[in-house]
Amino acid sequence: MYYNPYPYFVYPHYYPTWVMANQPTTQQPSRHLAMPDPTNRSPFPSINTVKLKTSAKRIKVIMQQAQLLTDKIDESEQFAHDLMNAAQQSNKTEVEKLIASTGVTVKFETNYTPDGFRITFTESGCCKLTLIFGW
Repeated sequence: MYYNPYPYFVYPHYYPTWVMANQPTTQQPSRHLAMPDPTNRSPFPSINTVKLKTSAKRIKVIMQQAQLLTDKIDESEQFAHDLMNAAQQSNKTEVEKLIASTGVTVKFETNYTPDGFRITFTESGCCKLTLIFGW
C-alpha cells in the first residue's frame, strides 16, 4: 500500500486551517495530520551519568579479559587449533575449558557456526562485549 506523507482530507470541514489560509475561521486544526505535534511532546528526563560511567568502568574489565583470549589465540597455534576443533565439533565443555584456561574470569557465552565463533562476555547485567571470530 502506498503511503502519502502529506495529509489529504476528503471533507472540507476536516481541512486544517493552514490549508484554508484565505478563509477566516475559528476552527482548530485537525488532529489527523501526518506531521507530529510538537506541543504534545513530553520533555526528556534529566541526565544522570552514574549508570553510564559505571558501565564504562566495567566494560574496561571485560575488554582486558577479552584481550587475554585474543592474545592466546594469536600467540599459540596449538590453542587456536584446539579451540577451533572443539567448536566445530560443538563440544561446549571443551570450548569453555579452553577459554577459561586463558585466565578469563568473567561470565561468557559461546556460539559456533560453520564459518565462525562468537563469544559474549557479560558483567553483572550492566554491559556486554561480543567478539566474533571468523574461520
